[in-house]
Amino acid sequence: MQIEICASSYTSLELAAQHKVSRVELCQNLSCGGLTPSLALVRRSLDLNLNTHVLIRPRAGDFCYSESECQQIIDEVHLYKELGIQGLVIGALSKERRLLATLIRQIREISFGIELTFHKAFDDISDWKSAMDILIELKFDRILTSGQSVNVFEGIETLKSYKSYANGRIQILPGGGVGVDNIQSILNGLQPDEIHFSGTKKEVKDNSEYFASDVLSVDSQKLHNLVELTKSYRAI
Repeated sequence: MQIEICASSYTSLELAAQHKVSRVELCQNLSCGGLTPSLALVRRSLDLNLNTHVLIRPRAGDFCYSESECQQIIDEVHLYKELGIQGLVIGALSKERRLLATLIRQIREISFGIELTFHKAFDDISDWKSAMDILIELKFDRILTSGQSVNVFEGIETLKSYKSYANGRIQILPGGGVGVDNIQSILNGLQPDEIHFSGTKKEVKDNSEYFASDVLSVDSQKLHNLVELTKSYRAI
């Protein structure tokens, strides 16, 4: 089974390399679901010879982007592709919560030769079969999703429907809320080919009078346990 680590720090990358995971999805600001990472983080991942996939998401909030935000996405796709990454993780929707097909097709055209994952914007789409058909037509490699639920465990039944409809034409990558307490049930319920998790914990960074904040930081023991549980899994 392939393991994808959502990595937002040098520490996460070093742990991913140590555990020899299949690939990493690079981002920053996990507390809002992840944003486009820094150049330094991407270069560090490549230096560690990790299979490096980069999230392109210019801001927090919904996935309905303005014209200028779409241009930023295109520019960042060009920029990170030139660094030699192995994959991109992207997603954009119309105001009607359908695939923003013009932007998605443009990204596909300029990202020839690298893998494409459509991210959890997919969970905002009501007509998911039509959306999946378009992504298959455009030769996307996978969809990162929690089955239109707050986490994978609650979305298992929908994820089963996704996997059945995909029928091997595109990978369904379960991700979101995967933890030590539920990963065994998720693996047994879905028997996925791939799984995505971050192994993080909430920390309060409050040594500041004006900028105190909760952040999600990688927990090395939690990540280790998740990797080991996944690697030792045998389908029943």
